[in-house]
Amino acid sequence: MNQNIAYQTDQLARHFSRNRIRWSQFYESERAIVGQLNLGPGSTVLDIGCGCGGLGLALLEKFGVGNYTGVEINPLAAEAGKAINSRARILCGDILELNRSELLNRHFDVVFSLSCVDWNVQFADMLAAAWDRVVPGGHLVATFRLTVGKGCNDIGRSYQFINFDGIRMGERAAYVVLNAGDLIRQFTQFNAVDIRAFGYWGSPSATAVTPYDRLCFSAFSVRKRTKETEEPRFDLQLPAEIRDVMMQA
Repeated sequence: MNQNIAYQTDQLARHFSRNRIRWSQFYESERAIVGQLNLGPGSTVLDIGCGCGGLGLALLEKFGVGNYTGVEINPLAAEAGKAINSRARILCGDILELNRSELLNRHFDVVFSLSCVDWNVQFADMLAAAWDRVVPGGHLVATFRLTVGKGCNDIGRSYQFINFDGIRMGERAAYVVLNAGDLIRQFTQFNAVDIRAFGYWGSPSATAVTPYDRLCFSAFSVRKRTKETEEPRFDLQLPAEIRDVMMQA
């Protein structure tokens, strides 16, 4: 099995120490989904792939959230995060490894993975690990690249250079693309309820090498069931083609 890549580049620290640290710097899809969660000062948050912990600063700014834990595999970004967000708890490592140690028996009201699970070769394992950290009644919030056709989780065919100067050079990350129906089936296996999404068509990143010409970039919030009798509910503000594939799955 391929292992998640422990990125060493300084690109992540350079970029995320000054970007995505304010609420206004997050994507429209992310703000639309997170704004529905009723976050407040008492909320507990885990951010998988936190970069420099900027989401913690943005949630504190917008909702008063102070209990924020971030996990980042890149050591330079994790160290930068500790400097810019001193009140946060930032752990350096792979969530699949930390899952067995520093985060043992800890669960959170909201688990975030924004532009992270679909940047890693162990996508399915990471998604399951993130879901496992959500308390009953809590939410998983994650972003995905979707297609109506066949997805791709082959880093040899679909990858992105970690380069925020727009140049195709540097370390490579997996550029995972999911079939929309496959994703909704995964959430069904999780026994999820209240599945909400916001997304739109766009072109792949300029630093990506991928067989796709266009993708649906989407943000999801998925609530963990508290009662066996709860029925799934959907609010999918997605392109019609994507939504149709999901509802037929």
